[in-house]
Amino acid sequence: MRPAARALAFVVVSAAALVSASVLMYFPVVVWHRYRPPEVTSVMRYRAAEARASGEPWRLRYDWVPLDRISPHMERAVLAAEDSRFYEHRGFDLEQIQAAWERRERGGELRGASTITQQTVKNLYLTPRRSLLRKIREAALTAWMELWLPKRRILELYLNIVELGPGVFGVEAAARGYFDRPAARLTPSQAALLAATLPAPLLRNPARPTPGLRRLQALVLRRMERWYGSGERIEPPSPAAAPARRPSVPLELPAEATEAPLAPADTPVEGEVP
Repeated sequence: MRPAARALAFVVVSAAALVSASVLMYFPVVVWHRYRPPEVTSVMRYRAAEARASGEPWRLRYDWVPLDRISPHMERAVLAAEDSRFYEHRGFDLEQIQAAWERRERGGELRGASTITQQTVKNLYLTPRRSLLRKIREAALTAWMELWLPKRRILELYLNIVELGPGVFGVEAAARGYFDRPAARLTPSQAALLAATLPAPLLRNPARPTPGLRRLQALVLRRMERWYGSGERIEPPSPAAAPARRPSVPLELPAEATEAPLAPADTPVEGEVP
């Protein structure tokens, strides 16, 4: 083998070993989070570091609550907005990945196709930065999380750590900040508005909803009713049950959904708090 080929092979093998090591170190932590809530997440640290670097004020608002203290409307809303086949796939929505790729091939923007499990992995252990290395690590940890954690636990983690505004993580902090109520008392309209801010919570502002954001809210409400009924908790289907085959269609971002400036999370939304 020529020296150049040997050097290239060494680099490839070394890179693969480093990627594998960087993934394996998280495996015990994923199992730990089956039983224990995280005190802080990687994205929380990342946002805090961003704020320090820019000199901007930043305050973390994060309150963990068990899933049975989160409104079933919020469960239905995030599934309708983010991952309609959450209970049908094993961490990856292959149909949505194919649709995103075909859209890119036609000259459109490369749209994300991340499932709730992938987003949970990214928020807990990785960062919002996009890179091939991050996607490889995300894929490996997603498969591991799906292997070790029940779907309900993954959803509980996601709802508690998802970013929902500047410094706002989890639906409990968002519900209290935007609507002055606990997550257990979120109405369908409030849950749909929070879900409609995803996956761009730093651009879509529930404290100052634009007409575009209101349209997304209405779309989420229609999906909630059509796909998941009127308020009961969604139970994972039994292995013998036929797949529901809900369409896998993410929310689009209208241009006007980014018009309103961001507001503090302790600013209630007009007309939403009785």
